[in-house]
Amino acid sequence: MTADNSAGAVLRAVLEQGAVPRSAIARAANLSPATVTAQVRALVAAGLLVELPETAGPAKVGRPHSPLSLDVTGNAVIGVHIAAEHVTVAVLDIAGGVRLSHRLPHRGPDPDEILATAAAEVRRIRDELTERVIGVGVAVGGWVDPRAGEVVDHATLHWRNVAVRQHISEHTGLPVSLDSHTRALVHAEQLFGHARDAAATVVLFAGNVIDVAFAVHGRVHYGPRSAAGAITRLVGGEAAEDELAGCADRVLVARARRAGLAVRTLPDLIAAAAEDETARELFADRARVLGRVVAVVIDLLDPDAVVIVDPALVRVPGVRAAYLAAVREFSACERPEDVVRGSSFLGRALETAAGAVVLQRLFTDPLGVTAAARL
Repeated sequence: MTADNSAGAVLRAVLEQGAVPRSAIARAANLSPATVTAQVRALVAAGLLVELPETAGPAKVGRPHSPLSLDVTGNAVIGVHIAAEHVTVAVLDIAGGVRLSHRLPHRGPDPDEILATAAAEVRRIRDELTERVIGVGVAVGGWVDPRAGEVVDHATLHWRNVAVRQHISEHTGLPVSLDSHTRALVHAEQLFGHARDAAATVVLFAGNVIDVAFAVHGRVHYGPRSAAGAITRLVGGEAAEDELAGCADRVLVARARRAGLAVRTLPDLIAAAAEDETARELFADRARVLGRVVAVVIDLLDPDAVVIVDPALVRVPGVRAAYLAAVREFSACERPEDVVRGSSFLGRALETAAGAVVLQRLFTDPLGVTAAARL
């Protein structure tokens, strides 16, 4: 394990274990005491760990030790999530906690205007924060190339080869990382959620963009063009493609309005579903279509966990059952209820996805990321 990997392993051990002594970090990270001591010293100097006052063991047995904890009060990241209809800008601590969140509606799909709005909000928030801002994470749907820093293709916004990272970095003066929101949510589930111990994890995102990301042996798959995750043709045929297109949030809302429901947004439709059978059936229809996609992915990857990021999953009666019934019917999985679960970040998935873009880099190479933040 390299020094950079060792520092990341130490930081992740503290994230997962809480305030712990060096001996516990060594066991959790499978590192020698000498390596832990060296990396702790570097992480404290980098401002990522703090040493707490000495405590004794249980019943005051054994030598006192000084627990180490993440410095969640001295550091922050700013997350920018670009959705089809709005930008969400949030502040997260380095343990993944969402501190604040602002939503800014688009006035149109023009990328320069949307990115200028996002950058201005990042600057405003940065100037108000007293904490060190380690970096900005930008998450967006569609085909995203993190290495190039570009949104290659976003069908809903009609973006093609938009240099998102460069724009936000030049207009904020902060280091910026970019990724697709679904891959970012896999990273978030691995760091802060259900998938910490999973060997293989799949995330299905159901919004105005429908896409999938997965990790095997703890590594999120990107592909040579960072194009992995498109599911439009996964279940085959033009009819299936039309069905998937009909699962987008905006299409569900339009169908509800045509059915006479007085709704304007997806939250309106979720609220209506508490009493309206038509609204509930719209969400159940979507679950049955996307459940077939989940079934194919389960048979292909045999994951420990499939995380469905769909706000209706737990908020609309019958939706979870519809997903599970589709998986049971179209896959070899006999107990989908043991595999399929909702997001760990209900109500804050967009903010968490954006923050996780930079936080996954921090917990991989903490010393490199903090050095870049000082430049």
